[in-house]
Amino acid sequence: MPLGHTLTRNARLASLTVLALVVFRSGVFVFWPQSHFDADSAITGLMATHLADGRAFPLFYYGQNYLLGVDAYLAAPLFAVLGPSVTALKVPLLVVNLVVACLLHRAFVRDMGLSPWLAVVPALFFVVPAPGTAARIIEANGGNPGPFLYVMLLWALRHRPAWVGCVAGVGFLHREFTLYGVLALLVVDTVHSARTPRAWLRHWSTVALTAGVVWGAIQVAVPYASAAGPGTTVADVYQPRNNIAELASRVCLDVSATASGIPKLATEHIPVLFGAQRLALTDFGIESPLQQGMDWSWLLLAILLAGVVVVLVSRRAWRAGWRREYDAGLYLTLVGVLSLTGYLVGRCGEVSFYWMRYDLLSLLGASGCVAWALAAAQTPDVPHTPASQGGRLWAARRAIVILMVCWALLGAAVHTRLWWQYVTDPPEGGKQRVIRALDARGVRYAYADYWYAYAITFLTHERIIVASNSFMRIPYYNTLVDEHREEAVTLSREPCDGGEEIVDRVYLCGSR
Repeated sequence: MPLGHTLTRNARLASLTVLALVVFRSGVFVFWPQSHFDADSAITGLMATHLADGRAFPLFYYGQNYLLGVDAYLAAPLFAVLGPSVTALKVPLLVVNLVVACLLHRAFVRDMGLSPWLAVVPALFFVVPAPGTAARIIEANGGNPGPFLYVMLLWALRHRPAWVGCVAGVGFLHREFTLYGVLALLVVDTVHSARTPRAWLRHWSTVALTAGVVWGAIQVAVPYASAAGPGTTVADVYQPRNNIAELASRVCLDVSATASGIPKLATEHIPVLFGAQRLALTDFGIESPLQQGMDWSWLLLAILLAGVVVVLVSRRAWRAGWRREYDAGLYLTLVGVLSLTGYLVGRCGEVSFYWMRYDLLSLLGASGCVAWALAAAQTPDVPHTPASQGGRLWAARRAIVILMVCWALLGAAVHTRLWWQYVTDPPEGGKQRVIRALDARGVRYAYADYWYAYAITFLTHERIIVASNSFMRIPYYNTLVDEHREEAVTLSREPCDGGEEIVDRVYLCGSR
């Protein structure tokens, strides 16, 4: 069999493996709506519902003048054909995850010179993270999966400035984290560009001009959009700041406060993000009694980091100087560093379990750093041959592969158990229990807090309209419930006079 055919076959099999693993770690959250779904995701679902029905034309996430409503527009065609559902909402996001995985694997093979199967190893940080993180990067809350796609598209299209500008413009409006990719690409291109200074200036001027045109075109549409649901305009938005103002508001100038969060990155944030800490899945909002992580699993990450450092600082890795294969690794590593830095600065050093979504791009940074080490451990003339058979570099390279696989197996084991739970005896989610209780009592209009109101409204396809009595994003539903005030009830998490506990710690109270 010709060598070229064998390599092509291996590339296809490796790519299919990557795709299968992404489906494996995402499937439960896509096909079982009760597994992981909250009010923020419900807002996206309601946006897609209104769009599919022609009742509203959202531009940004309801109630804001930033966070472009890309997720809703991706789901709307499926809603129009299949009807609103959590699965139809998340299937496009699963496709986004699949595309990101393919682009990541492709970059490791084509740009970094790794063999197809070896390229799977560093991609595992994104391809099969622990369930808590996997649920976040398939979440329909308006902006979690998008930055991964934009960062990888920026790299794939780096030689086409107009396309880079388009991706940068849309990506920044969708989620500001796309800026990390733009900055990282600028650094890599500036330091290792083969273009003349004039060509470099022309390239990045085109990027900036195109991004500006995209920005301007979308701003023109703002006055005509439904900013907070049917019948609303931008005047109804509670927070009229745009993406630039929102980004500026999150810059913390207190250096000492920001620096105080650095130790917490290593002890709290990174172990949670990479599944290296024992935690219940319920801590991530996942409907399951299972746990992820082991008490000792942080050691895998620590030793893995040591192996990466050993390779990257070795003389053999640099004996040929800077190699083109390092560019992609540097780019992704910079994205991760910028993401961590932005997380610290944006939160003013306050590292919290609940803000993990602000630093998801560190997964790509870790993948890029490991891929960089694996590429550095290969000779530049024969890319798939170890640089030092039996030497320290080869031993470190082998240790990196083993540790990465062990880390992935720990997460995959929990995913396997989660699949088994949902296939054999799927639990009934808390919101589904509340809906069943409301249906049994013939309730059609209600008031509740933000977290129940929009989730119940979406999950029942607006059969039960619940208005938020805490934080209101969609005034349309409050108007509907107010019109039926006499028959409306109130859902409360606290006992109320004459109230009925319809499920555990959820009470049905009289009309408002």
